[in-house]
Amino acid sequence: MPDYLRPHLLTLPIHRAMIRSIEARLFAELAPDLPEPIIDIGSGDGTFVQIALPGKQIVGIDPRVSDTHEAARRGVYTGLCVADGAALPFPDGSFATAISNCVLEHVKPLDQALREVARVVRPGGLFVASVVGDQFPRELLGTWFLNRLGLDGSRYGQWFNRISYHYNTLSRAEWAERFERAGFVVEVCRPYLSDTALKLFDFSHYYGAPSLLTRRLTGRWLLAPPFTPNLLWEPILRRIYEAPAPDDAPYYFFILRRRYD
Repeated sequence: MPDYLRPHLLTLPIHRAMIRSIEARLFAELAPDLPEPIIDIGSGDGTFVQIALPGKQIVGIDPRVSDTHEAARRGVYTGLCVADGAALPFPDGSFATAISNCVLEHVKPLDQALREVARVVRPGGLFVASVVGDQFPRELLGTWFLNRLGLDGSRYGQWFNRISYHYNTLSRAEWAERFERAGFVVEVCRPYLSDTALKLFDFSHYYGAPSLLTRRLTGRWLLAPPFTPNLLWEPILRRIYEAPAPDDAPYYFFILRRRYD
């Protein structure tokens, strides 16, 4: 299995590199078993697929025009369109597989979007999705710190979800129920990223804040990737990257099967 941490450290700010490298490994482990064609729900700028699933026949959809243009420049998709997940512009059963990497927590209305994914995936096809769980706001560093001070740390978690546009942070059982209601059967659910790692993830948002300005001014997260100070974090992040999956965690990786009607 290739290393997915270093490529992300040379591409993204710390907090994104931490979580995306783990997700890339999870998706890449399944790559040989993902039948094509594939639809990527929330394709973004194409960075993730470029690193995790190169060479696959994938059509990307995303509501953001600028990100879709960047994905087109990367040349990693066989097709791209600007579309809302609640109204996918494809006939029934167009795809053998759907993927979605940390997108569904941002989607509303969620149930309608999931029904659309089920509609465009062939019966018996796969839907592989990573999502944010209900532990996320409770296990952030800011939440923990305020609680230790005797304050209401839940307000920090609510604020973080709000600025992150997290509309759906559901428990494992709640996510499973929503998927099943839409027409999928849960085959696997793997928690990932420990509560301790999430606290570092929270802190690294503030450490990496200047990258937001870099992105806005240059279109890139990092100005000089070979010389990025991100690499100083690699020994710490590699322990997180290589850690065994916890029994429960703030994130879930679902492998789902489209039911036969």
